[in-house]
Amino acid sequence: MKHLDSFYLFIKVVQQGGFSHAASQLAMPTATLSRRISALEQSLGCKLLSRTTRKLQLTEEGRRYYERLNPLLTEMEQVTGDIQGQRQRMSGLIKVAAPIAISNTFLIDGITDFCLEYPEIRIDLLQSNDYTSLLDTDLDVVFFSGELPDSSLRARRLGEVHYGLFASPRYLELEGMPQEPEALDQHHIIQCWPHRNWQLTHEDGRRFHLKPVPRLSVNQMQSAVKVAIQGLGIVNVPKHYVAHHVDAGLLYPVLPGWLGGKRPFHMVYHNRELAPVRLNTFIEFIDRHMRRRLASTWVRHRQKNNEEE
Repeated sequence: MKHLDSFYLFIKVVQQGGFSHAASQLAMPTATLSRRISALEQSLGCKLLSRTTRKLQLTEEGRRYYERLNPLLTEMEQVTGDIQGQRQRMSGLIKVAAPIAISNTFLIDGITDFCLEYPEIRIDLLQSNDYTSLLDTDLDVVFFSGELPDSSLRARRLGEVHYGLFASPRYLELEGMPQEPEALDQHHIIQCWPHRNWQLTHEDGRRFHLKPVPRLSVNQMQSAVKVAIQGLGIVNVPKHYVAHHVDAGLLYPVLPGWLGGKRPFHMVYHNRELAPVRLNTFIEFIDRHMRRRLASTWVRHRQKNNEEE
């Protein structure tokens, strides 16, 4: 029984996926927590955790201790939680990162709804397109656009981000509306990362590959959309990102029967079996929200309705 408190700390480190998260939840210095676990390992005569710069892993002995002790400590916490009430369990901090374009549009709507429903949970949202470095951090959830670089990552595919071609009415009035993809070579192109090459797909299955020579090339979508609205040329961007500009008449779909590309969208997270209640709740909540939004074709339907009118 003399190790019970230290075993509790060990279980928390595993559940939180690392020392920093566990120390934050336990309100104790990370260095102190690390020393307590090291002292426990010395007392037991075996290593419980394998520490690397990328992630924390259980040793075989550590896994055996965790599998036997976790149910007991979890039951103790559940009893305490039942007494203190559900609201107290649904509290704490969740660290999230997402691409700028997605987080500025419908992801922030889902996070807002979640915060309103669970007022005791705090969200720390990092907006960045530096996907590779984000996956090496201690974030709880990372939203990732594109193919995952590491197949061993624990991830959930939420859907696909669909791209389309857009230009301002002013530009189309001056330069004309292209009727086929081949005509794009005669137009001014605004190139935006990551779409250096355009892989266009028609709704009937036809494909067209274009490696444009851009009039302007940028690495931030906000800038690409801004100059497109000002009439500089045709841009290839996610449909959801410019939907409000289309509604406002600032942009118009170009070659609406052609898809400008698509990228899978994933939610990457720590082991769900070891996650706290608040993180599991957040994952399921945002999963439902994002699937509804990514599966929506309301922009395309609205285009068809306008054409019929």
